[in-house]
Amino acid sequence: MSPVAAFEFTFLLLVAVLGLELLAKHEVFPATVRTRGDAFWRLVIYLLEALVFILIGLSLRGVIERLGGVGDALATLAAPVLAIVAAVVLSRFAWVFTSDGLRAIFDRIRGRRQSRWLGPSTVMSWAGMRGVVTLAIALSLPEAMPGRDLILAAAFAVILVTVMVQGNTIGPLIRLLRLQAVEAESGRQLGHEHAMARMAAAQFAVVERLSQQPDGSQKHPRLLEQYGYRARLTERYSSEAGARAAARKEHFEVVLAAIAAGRAEIVRLHRSGMIHDEVLRTLESDLDLQELAARAVVNEAMS
Repeated sequence: MSPVAAFEFTFLLLVAVLGLELLAKHEVFPATVRTRGDAFWRLVIYLLEALVFILIGLSLRGVIERLGGVGDALATLAAPVLAIVAAVVLSRFAWVFTSDGLRAIFDRIRGRRQSRWLGPSTVMSWAGMRGVVTLAIALSLPEAMPGRDLILAAAFAVILVTVMVQGNTIGPLIRLLRLQAVEAESGRQLGHEHAMARMAAAQFAVVERLSQQPDGSQKHPRLLEQYGYRARLTERYSSEAGARAAARKEHFEVVLAAIAAGRAEIVRLHRSGMIHDEVLRTLESDLDLQELAARAVVNEAMS
């Protein structure tokens, strides 16, 4: 079995296993398995992507040798490769603008609220970057297939142009078009804040039902207070965007300070011999997860 065939088999096997893992992770696996599984698959994906780019480099070297050198390869492949890159970029513009334009027409016919779509459609069209999947498909083609050298060169050129050119200019394009963050369309999808409010309301309803005693007293008043506060807070923040960002940032800065104090305390306890190594690792892991979540919120509020 050739190296490319071996990679293809391994890649497809890992994709199949990853697909099964993704199907089961949200309902079957506990949180610990999901956390460890996510870390494992991030590492696997990183290694696979690195391997694919190594293989495309080796394959392009063979293409250049078969065409008689760099100069002859450029003379032979430059025109068709540039045409393919242009077709890939322009076809995404045609697809996005056509679909968004038709949706705007249908919304107008149905009397729905119209929103700006030319700017967002331009950004979506320019964001058509290609990556490792393109290379994997090109490498999986049989070596005896006619035109395989052109396909490999075109795949590499498409990724180079879309990632280096489009990827590095999408930020200035957004600023040039003066696009602002917009909420999801009414009646279609909920935004992040509204989804959080609905989730918190569902959690509070369950806690309230399970905490209710037959005599009317509460079995879990602390939980009821906690989830009730969360439900009220997320409901208020879902309609107060400006206050939400400032309050969340301030809240999680206090959380980060508390996490730092907790970490300093468990390190002090460990150095004084009052807790075991395993206890330190367990508590530190919990603090690390809390810190990652808190920093993500703070960074989001600052961006």
